[in-house]
Amino acid sequence: MKLLALIDGNSLLHRAFHALPPMNAKDGTPTGALFGFLSMLLKVVAEEKPDGLLVAFDEHGPTFRHELFGEYKAGRQETPDELRVQFPILRELLEKMRIRTVSKEGIEADDILGIFSRKAAAEGVKSLLVTGDKDALQLVAENVTLLLMKKGISETLRVTPEVLFELYGVTPEGMIEVKSLMGDSSDNIPGVPGVGEKTALKLIREYGTLDEVLNHIDEIPGAKLKERLRENGGQARLCLDLARIIVDPEKIGEISLSDCAFEPSWLNGGIDMLRALELRNIISRLPEKKQEQTGTKAKKKEIEAKTLSGKEAVAGILPALLEAKELSFVLADALTIATDSGEQLSLPVSEQLTLLSDADSPQELMAALGPVFSVEKPKKILYDAKQWMHLLFEAGITLRGLAFDPMIASYLLRPSRPDYSLAELCESQGKPCAAALFAVRDEMEGQLAAQGMKELYEKIELPLVTVLFDMEIAGFALDPSVLKDMGVRFASEIEALSKEICGLAGEEFNILSPKQLGAVLFEKLGLPYSKKTKTGYSTDADTLEYLSSLHPVAERVLEYRKLTKLKSTYIDGLLAALGSDGRVHTRFNQTVASTGRISSAEPNLQNIPVRTALGREIRKAFVASPGNLLIGGDYSQIELRVLAHMAGDERMAEAFELGQDIHARTAATVFGTPLEQVTQEQRSAAKAVNFGIVYGISDYGLSQNLGISRKQAGEYIKAYLDNYSKVRDFMQKTVEDAKQTGYAETLFGRRRDIPELKSTNFNTRSFGERAAMNAPIQGTAADIIKLAMVNLEKALKEGGFAAKLVLQIHDELIVDCPKNEVERVERLLKEVMEGVARLCVPLVADVRSGKSWYDTK
Repeated sequence: MKLLALIDGNSLLHRAFHALPPMNAKDGTPTGALFGFLSMLLKVVAEEKPDGLLVAFDEHGPTFRHELFGEYKAGRQETPDELRVQFPILRELLEKMRIRTVSKEGIEADDILGIFSRKAAAEGVKSLLVTGDKDALQLVAENVTLLLMKKGISETLRVTPEVLFELYGVTPEGMIEVKSLMGDSSDNIPGVPGVGEKTALKLIREYGTLDEVLNHIDEIPGAKLKERLRENGGQARLCLDLARIIVDPEKIGEISLSDCAFEPSWLNGGIDMLRALELRNIISRLPEKKQEQTGTKAKKKEIEAKTLSGKEAVAGILPALLEAKELSFVLADALTIATDSGEQLSLPVSEQLTLLSDADSPQELMAALGPVFSVEKPKKILYDAKQWMHLLFEAGITLRGLAFDPMIASYLLRPSRPDYSLAELCESQGKPCAAALFAVRDEMEGQLAAQGMKELYEKIELPLVTVLFDMEIAGFALDPSVLKDMGVRFASEIEALSKEICGLAGEEFNILSPKQLGAVLFEKLGLPYSKKTKTGYSTDADTLEYLSSLHPVAERVLEYRKLTKLKSTYIDGLLAALGSDGRVHTRFNQTVASTGRISSAEPNLQNIPVRTALGREIRKAFVASPGNLLIGGDYSQIELRVLAHMAGDERMAEAFELGQDIHARTAATVFGTPLEQVTQEQRSAAKAVNFGIVYGISDYGLSQNLGISRKQAGEYIKAYLDNYSKVRDFMQKTVEDAKQTGYAETLFGRRRDIPELKSTNFNTRSFGERAAMNAPIQGTAADIIKLAMVNLEKALKEGGFAAKLVLQIHDELIVDCPKNEVERVERLLKEVMEGVARLCVPLVADVRSGKSWYDTK
């Protein structure tokens, strides 16, 4: 054995749990910490190539340190249930992967790392310690390197004795002495009160050991420090024993290094369990992954993989391809094409997408295959078809005949899964290849039909791929002068605010630095603080809002933050994203939001603020093309209209039928006020209640939104649900149905898995209940506007219009339209948006036109 990797299982699993968003298998089993831990493990295996591997765990119950000091680790928060259940799962998984795990009563995981690192050193074997616990710094030695997890699950620091000395100026043994002085709040090791890391390091650099520090107290400057050392010397000596990691091999028994032997291919023993946990991303990263040989439609016939070189060879196969009824394509290291008759062809393409001596670039191959891609028949099966459309567009080809996109189908079947990679979808077929896509398609079509989503897929999601591609190509015209003028104004206002803030503070400092701001607010100005962490004082928006009534500097900082964010994110960011054609080309994501909503990225045009005058002003920069006007169509209160329909609530439906202001009517109900006497303040509160109900808001959440007591907020919600009783019944039934089935469903059959409903954690379960209430409403609204987009695009093309749909933001559509088409397209847009679905209440779309996006609102 040359290298033994020693992993602190408790440290890494905790780190993964807190660093990553929650993940769950379909049965509700939490898997986020497992995913993070295994990601770190595979990274170590791939980069370090250990031939020995051991994962150490803590045992439940007291250790020898508790016997030394009864308050050791006192006050630690209980391990969350979602994390606790993942420990036994991980240990079982590691066993299947033939990775040695070790734990022992009375000692901790870092003691096990210490023992085995010394065992390895004694036998001339190098060891690598992998942990997020800085206590392990004391273990580094000539043959012992520490890989310290610093941030999240990806950033690490490699520490040797030389690196340690460069960082801290002490030896590994000196780190034990340092901890005896400074203590450790996470383990409740007291140290010497008032002595932090900086002072402790200084003392140990000067005197070498705790004993020498205590022997030379009289020489140490600072009366208060001397007093603290004299009073707490005995306590510091106790802390020295608490801080020292065990390295005595006799503490662990007869486990030898040979018991920790490791071979990367053994990891494949966990594939079945990983598949059950739905950690397919991890499976795809396993070394020397086993390939299953599953009988499938695509493999019933022996595939003859013909490898062709260059675009010239394509000409010879075009007739055969054009005769096929269906073709599937996969572009990876090679372009593979499969026909419905079972033949598979392979055209080599470089991984870097550049021209090689024996291979063509994708664009050249696409161009050569243009006669196949640009016709309706044969039909095509393409994973991530929109990306294919972009690749073909660069080669001057318009894709026709798209029959199936497995990525879109996978998103519908499991909207909450972490990814939809081609390797994952083809996993049961052995490997990602064109031939496998036929079997994948057949399986998915059956699942979509069984779950009632076949029409949703065929009528909305698949045709939407082309709509979104057309929007991405069209882009949105931007007037840079508007943004530049705003940028100059914002820069001036930011500079003035900076001077005012520093003047109020009495010193210059970095206003955007939470650490420096915290020092000014809470130490220099003496303002009260609510919470303080290891990294410093909290200076979040809630804290500053509270402090605004106590000191004007807090209010100015809030304004400073708002302006700097607007400038950097939306003004500077949009100018940087402006293309050479004077347009911004965002990317629309169809498979991200589990609710069914479309999202926007690079840049995110859906996130431009609309609730502030400055944010709305940014929309003035988005303009129509030369000779055009923009037409905006905005659904009026679509989610509340969907709620009225799905709940079957006659009172709510009546308000919409009569064309009443639903928020004013709700205010009249909640406050017991005649409709004509409802105030603007009452209407605003009722609006918060209306939309809060859609999102399953609690009395606490509503009280925070409205700045009222929790009791009063509860009374508002009760009055609302008493008046709209069928809404209450609908919400309750939706949650109960989701608990039974595991999912919530829209009017169009879209499903959203809600495994959180099975959680043992109250907060997680409550989130699941809110999601169950909201998913049918928000998801149906998303389905409606998606169908409107598909129908509008079809109507524009069939009508011969030059107008183009350029943007979708939740309930809003923007069309770039020639001036001579404006009146007709306005009518068409309104007709399409209002006629796309039949509800028991009318759908209403407000349509306006203007030179800029700002003018359409």
